Amino acid sequence: MLRTGRSGLRYVQSYGLVNALGNRVAGRVGSMSLRPIAPVQVRMQSQGGNVESNISQTEQASAQEQEQYRLSDEQVDEWMNAIRNLEEEFSQGEYNPATSLAPENQSRVNILEKAMELNKPKFEPTAEQVEEWERLKTVPIPKREDKTLQHVTNMIMRHGKKERAQKILSRALYIVFCQTRKDPVKVLKESLDVLAPLMLVKTFKTGVAKATVVPVPLNQRQRFRVAWKWIVESSAKRSSSDFAVRLGEELVAVYKGNSSGFEKRDSIHKTAIAHRAYINLK
Repeated sequence: MLRTGRSGLRYVQSYGLVNALGNRVAGRVGSMSLRPIAPVQVRMQSQGGNVESNISQTEQASAQEQEQYRLSDEQVDEWMNAIRNLEEEFSQGEYNPATSLAPENQSRVNILEKAMELNKPKFEPTAEQVEEWERLKTVPIPKREDKTLQHVTNMIMRHGKKERAQKILSRALYIVFCQTRKDPVKVLKESLDVLAPLMLVKTFKTGVAKATVVPVPLNQRQRFRVAWKWIVESSAKRSSSDFAVRLGEELVAVYKGNSSGFEKRDSIHKTAIAHRAYINLK
C-alpha cells in the first residue's frame, strides 16, 4: 500500500495527478473537495509567421507532459486508497509523521535516521581501488612528529619563537634536498649520527696538583646535541647572511664529510682513548 502524508497530498496537487484522476477523485474523496486543475493557457507573442509553429511545439510539449504523468487504473486506485487512509488519519487526531510513516510491523519510525540513511552516499570501490587498498594495508603509517626534528627545532628556537625555528629548519632542509636530491630528513639524521662523538671528556679535581680527565659516554640525544652545536658553530663561518642558507650548506658539507666538526670529534676520541684507564665502570 502506498503511504503518504501532507507532502504526498501536495505532490498529487503539484504534478497534475488530480487531473489524471479527474472526476473520480472529486466524487470519491467526500469532504476533501479536490477539483481538477484547469489546463495552463499559454500566451505567445511573435512576429511574422512563426505563431503556428510555436503553437504546434507547445501542443507537442503538453502532449508529452500528459503522456509522462498519465496513470493507469491500478495507480489511480492506489492513490485513492492512500487519500482515504490519509483522510481517516486526519479525522482520528493530530497528524504525527513518526507513526503515519512507520512500516506495518512498527509503531513508530525515526524520521531523522531514515533521512540520513537515504541521503547517505553509496560508495562502491573499483577493482583498482580495492587492489591499492590491499597493497597499502602493510605500509606503516608515518608518525605525525619526528623526535629528531623536534629536538633540532628546539635547539634552533630562541625566546620561545618555535614557528620561526621551524621555518628556518624547513628552508635548510629544502636546500639540502636541492643539492643532494635525497630525503633531507634522512640526510639530517645520518649527518648527526656520523658527526656526533661517542663520549666526552670531563676534568675532575683530585685534591692534588694534577686533575683527572675522565671519559664520559653519551646517549643518542646528548650526541646529537653536541653534533648540532658543532654544525651551528661551523655554519657561522660561512659567507651567507641568511642563517637557513648557512645551515643547509653546512649540513651538505657534513653529509659529504667536508665539515670542520670531524676534527673536533677525532680530537675528543683521541683524548678519551688516552685516558681510558680512568673510566668508572661501576
